[in-house]
Amino acid sequence: MQRYFLENTEIINGYVEIKGGDFHHIKNVMRMEKGDEVYLCIASSTYLASLDRFNSESVIFKILEKQEKSSEMPYEVTIAQGLVRREKKEEVIRRITELGAYLYIPVAMERSIVKIKGEEKLERQKTIIKEASEQSHRDKKMEITEPISFKEFLKLKKDYDLCLYAYEESGRSNNYNLKKYLKDFKKEEKKRIIALVGPEGGFSPNEVKLLDENGFKAVGLGPRILRTETAPLYLMSAISYELELED
Repeated sequence: MQRYFLENTEIINGYVEIKGGDFHHIKNVMRMEKGDEVYLCIASSTYLASLDRFNSESVIFKILEKQEKSSEMPYEVTIAQGLVRREKKEEVIRRITELGAYLYIPVAMERSIVKIKGEEKLERQKTIIKEASEQSHRDKKMEITEPISFKEFLKLKKDYDLCLYAYEESGRSNNYNLKKYLKDFKKEEKKRIIALVGPEGGFSPNEVKLLDENGFKAVGLGPRILRTETAPLYLMSAISYELELED
């Protein structure tokens, strides 16, 4: 069933009015008719709704019921990544949205090919996130930030319960640790995880030193070296397997 994320929208007397791009999609792409049902995600809640009528520039849905079961992960998982080229970044944000990530943070690192050039335009990336959230039947859209410096990233340590960075040397030494850290995290019933993936060139020795000094834990992602666009997917899959699936 089709799902739409609505912003700046209120339920008034049991009805919701949809305009703009979603209205066009409902009318001209999906060619919906009166009585067709969809899911509407409004202010982090999901509702089953039935198409009531079309106006000249909007469509009206009647709310049928609120959905109590959530498809969201029970933990907030933030993926941070060294700055990468646009096409790689867009692929990453699409896939980790589908896998349930809460937040994506691009980080300027020493070996990043891409550099921060003033404010980054996020509208295209937010559209990708919206589409991926609707496709994967999420109740909330993943958030995304403007790029930050590595120094600013280190300061985020205080906001999270488990802070990791995916380091290829940990994989080569068979010191994977990821499974152990996640199992301990689950036992302690904590909620917030952040994991940093390096850019195409990986971590510099200085960055590894600073991460260790600031309490970030190095984890390997198996014995093979993964591309920067593959590592976030591995991390999200491992986290979901350990924390979402029942024992």
